[in-house]
Amino acid sequence: MSSSKSSNVECVGKQDWTSEYNHIDCTRYYRELMDKGQIVERCEIVAKYTERCLLPLFQKWAIDLEKPLKFLDVLCCYGNDTLAYTNAYYQEDYAKTWASEETCYQIIKPRQFPVKTLGIDISVPALEFGKKAGIYDEIKTLDLNNLPDMDINFLEENCKRANILIMNSLNYIKEDQIHRIIDWFSGGKEPGMIAVGFIYPYDIPERISRYKEHLLEKLKFFGSVSMMNRYLREAEALSFGPEFGTWRRVYYEIWYLTRNE
Repeated sequence: MSSSKSSNVECVGKQDWTSEYNHIDCTRYYRELMDKGQIVERCEIVAKYTERCLLPLFQKWAIDLEKPLKFLDVLCCYGNDTLAYTNAYYQEDYAKTWASEETCYQIIKPRQFPVKTLGIDISVPALEFGKKAGIYDEIKTLDLNNLPDMDINFLEENCKRANILIMNSLNYIKEDQIHRIIDWFSGGKEPGMIAVGFIYPYDIPERISRYKEHLLEKLKFFGSVSMMNRYLREAEALSFGPEFGTWRRVYYEIWYLTRNE
């Protein structure tokens, strides 16, 4: 989940989580969103899907390439999604470490396959935490909606080089930038998988349909997983109004697609 709202994008119904996304470590984010909001449930579902369906493929790619895979997390926040994929983190693992300032920098499970990680986000504190904790080998602070040419080149190159790219919180990013990231990733030469998380209704149903159409044009569908994202605060639920129905929680669907051979 993104650490902070990039400029020039209006997030429909979204509560302001700026203080949680910019705390010096992950503890406030864990307590308010992962624990109370139950994002940890989603993370465990992702971890177990990875173990069952993705890990054998990732291990094969690393053997075939004879090097660690390159993992890119776009809008990485504190790294909870990365830990689910690379370290098979379950709810109990986050609870043991992320709930306390004394333990939050500890990683209690090893990486499950040879991989080098890069985290990209707008929040400096979240990125610095991820690097210090060892979740990310490299970090880069970017506002994806306002990129100078040098940063556009950096992002394009790393999307093409990535063997695994994960991306969610699409409502924080301009629609055309999402399409560019998909295009850049699809242009990579090595085996690769993209995991795109759609949050309903935050990401706006019409946009979700356009993203899915574009993904299917550029990449090969591998699979999908549906789950709850988190519980809503009362003000968030009311802000949706009757257009989207009655809400107590928002829902999440991840699409997995691979590069065409």
